[in-house]
Amino acid sequence: MSDFFEDVVKKSMYRDISINIRNGLPNTSIISLFAYSEVLGAMGRIINGETENIVFGTGQSNKNFQSYLGFAGKAYSRVNAKEAYRIIRGGIIHRYFIGRSAMVVINPEDPMGTLNYTGECPIKITEAEVYFNINHYFRDMKITVNRIRRKMKRERLEDLEIARSFNQTRFVFLHNEVKTSE
Repeated sequence: MSDFFEDVVKKSMYRDISINIRNGLPNTSIISLFAYSEVLGAMGRIINGETENIVFGTGQSNKNFQSYLGFAGKAYSRVNAKEAYRIIRGGIIHRYFIGRSAMVVINPEDPMGTLNYTGECPIKITEAEVYFNINHYFRDMKITVNRIRRKMKRERLEDLEIARSFNQTRFVFLHNEVKTSE
């Protein structure tokens, strides 16, 4: 399990998010943050005793996101997970826009989310507006990963063998030469 956090989360997920932020890509940043939050929430559910088949099963994405918010701390536990998932994630994925008045904040000069952002929670949903601060959320995601890892250590679950499919996926990068017709 520690390989998953070192090799997948820190070297791949964090890199994806950082590249998106650095390049000023708010939509792909949001998609990545929500997708990775779901995976981390699933890990939290497994640590809490649920099986891999259940947490990675059909219809579990919102529950995994809700689990992630629980691990993220008090400010996040006050967020309506179903509403945030539907409005922010669903809006970006299915319509390219959040679908209502929204302010999405992204700071390309802080691609690793290291600055100290004000406010308790980077997600706010009111009747009037949706607010989402990408860098702040990323900063808090790294803190949440450490919380999940500490819980694994306390529960003596560091060697828990889960998410075998992560190691079965190969990514192939092709470099094509430009061919001209004669």
